[in-house]
Amino acid sequence: MEASGSWDAIDWNQIEDPRSRRSSQGMEEFLLEDEEVYAQGHGVVLLNTDEAGIVSVTNFRLLFVSQATKSIIELGTIPLSTIEKLNDDVKLQSLPRQYDKKQPRELLQVIGKDMRVIVFAFRPRTKQKNEVFDALRRYTKPSQLWELYAFSCDPSTVDKKSDPKMRLMKEYHRLLSEGSEFEVEKYYFRNNWRLTTVNSSYSLCSTYPSQLIVPKSISDEDLWQASTFRAGRRLPIISWCNPVSGAVLARSSQPLVGLMMNFRNNADEKLVSALCTQNVDANLPPR
Repeated sequence: MEASGSWDAIDWNQIEDPRSRRSSQGMEEFLLEDEEVYAQGHGVVLLNTDEAGIVSVTNFRLLFVSQATKSIIELGTIPLSTIEKLNDDVKLQSLPRQYDKKQPRELLQVIGKDMRVIVFAFRPRTKQKNEVFDALRRYTKPSQLWELYAFSCDPSTVDKKSDPKMRLMKEYHRLLSEGSEFEVEKYYFRNNWRLTTVNSSYSLCSTYPSQLIVPKSISDEDLWQASTFRAGRRLPIISWCNPVSGAVLARSSQPLVGLMMNFRNNADEKLVSALCTQNVDANLPPR
């Protein structure tokens, strides 16, 4: 991706909603939300498994669907961001049973960052291979950030003039999937969590939001002490909470334990322990 595609340069409100131009080309049952097909090849043989089917280049992945089983073949399906190299000049010494030597097919090799080497055989004298190859070359290295599937799936509609605090509350509501954003603060208080403004001036951690969700048993002083034990002061903070079980996903940077000294931090351990034992329902056993 070109370095000129700066995140700060994006006008999020001007990003086109791709759902208005979505193309599925008869693959609806196999596509994810807002996934669209850019190029397609029919009667393609996946030489790794000797199966014939349809190969599609979408805004998210290279997708191979078996003609016989009408199902996705995982070996021949790979996210675009996982593709390391493409090779359209392939010569194989041994050929599978379905490969017709009298009418040699056009081969395309896809090498993945996960060590996979996938080889497709296209029908000769058609444009299918070139269309798939050109689409892969373009979309595995997009020139614009908003060509990534992450933006296609949910294009931003943030109003930059809206209150930042309200936007943050709305995001916390989305993560928790509970109640309305206007009831978020009450929700946390009722369920053993609390909102803290300890980072209101971004002095605790410059890369974290101004308000954080933390266990009610953890004080602001605990947060200050725990932050000194983490790289970039990025202490463990909730990024998602299961509203049924109370289980949370928390993000943090590496602890500063040292190479030989095996340093410890009581506040950090207390915070991690609280994240592991809090429950939405007090009647439930600890997680």
